[in-house]
Amino acid sequence: MFRKSKIKIVASIMTIMTLLIAGTFGVIYFSSYREMSQKDQHMLERYCEMYNDEDGFSKPDKNNMRDDNRPQKPEDERAFDVAAMYSVSFDEDNEVEKIDNSSQTMSNEDLTALAKTALNSSDAKGKLEGYNYLVKKTDDYTLVVFMDSSSFDKNAETLLKYTLIFGAGSLIIVFALSILLANLIIRPLEKNHEAQKRFISDAGHELKTPVTVISTNAEVLEGEIGENRWLNNIVYENERMSILIKQLMALTKTDKNEIKLEKVDFSHIVIGEILPFESIAFEKGIEIDYEKIEDGITVNGNSSQLSQLVSILIDNAIEHSTGGNIEVSLGKNHNKAVLSVINNGDEIPEDKRALLFDRFYRVNEARNDDGGNHYGLGLSIAKSIVDAHKGEMTVDCKDGKVIFEVSLKTV
Repeated sequence: MFRKSKIKIVASIMTIMTLLIAGTFGVIYFSSYREMSQKDQHMLERYCEMYNDEDGFSKPDKNNMRDDNRPQKPEDERAFDVAAMYSVSFDEDNEVEKIDNSSQTMSNEDLTALAKTALNSSDAKGKLEGYNYLVKKTDDYTLVVFMDSSSFDKNAETLLKYTLIFGAGSLIIVFALSILLANLIIRPLEKNHEAQKRFISDAGHELKTPVTVISTNAEVLEGEIGENRWLNNIVYENERMSILIKQLMALTKTDKNEIKLEKVDFSHIVIGEILPFESIAFEKGIEIDYEKIEDGITVNGNSSQLSQLVSILIDNAIEHSTGGNIEVSLGKNHNKAVLSVINNGDEIPEDKRALLFDRFYRVNEARNDDGGNHYGLGLSIAKSIVDAHKGEMTVDCKDGKVIFEVSLKTV
């Protein structure tokens, strides 16, 4: 129970922090990527601004003036010194006029072919074969400028690598902290739960003696004075108290998970538990249909607790049945043994179905004084047995039927 709570706490913290960290590092990465991209685009545009049809392109120096009559920025000078840029200008008939291929990293023919591809493209800017390009059209010529993007790609790759490394490192730290936080949150609850179990166990043991004494004295008194209405009430309520104590003791035992597991024939256990209930069901005009129980289904479990599990489910179905047959089936679904107990009954509100397995909970509080020995512990005990066997237990309502289903791993 507490293990599942810890997992939920850790999962919640990790989900929130993963989204937060992913969002933060994602914004950092894409902002940096966009800034680098805009810088390269600026370089291409500056190249076009300083290009003329007669002299071509000349790198800026400190004495060059920008178009707005302000001195050229030193970083522009350094950038053009480092950047590998090429251009091809075309006349009005798209014939090549000039080629700027000073670095000679590719042939003029290859550069011209690449420029024509960019010229025929529908986009005025983009990327081709590892080069960023910009197409600039003027009244006298059309200029296609290229910039080697290998440096940009390397920087982007490095940025992505470190973003992922720091992101993953942050998540590992958050995961460790979330486990620590989950333990700190759950520890007081575990201590409280353990104290509660010890109290129930100790109280159960202490109550056994007075209940036994009352039962013995009632029998002796009945032998002396004969049958008496008040004495019958004492005997009846004492029996109810004895049943309650047994259920509480059974609950604390299953909570401790101190059970010996072995390979058992679950089919045999189910059929064996149904037989004693047939006469009880018959008295209430109910039949138990168990034709759908498959033979030879084995599970790794405790036979006495599994018997108690089946007994609780059948007893619950008889107690709350509104008539008709009770269907008990046992089959195999992949590697799971699936036990179903179905009875005709009142619709259980969906928001109350999960509460059925809580201790002392009953859907219909009007049944508190129905004269039975049902304290709302039976299904809680059944759920504890299923949990101790690492199984699953669910309840559903369909077409006027209440369905309890238990899944256990087969062997």
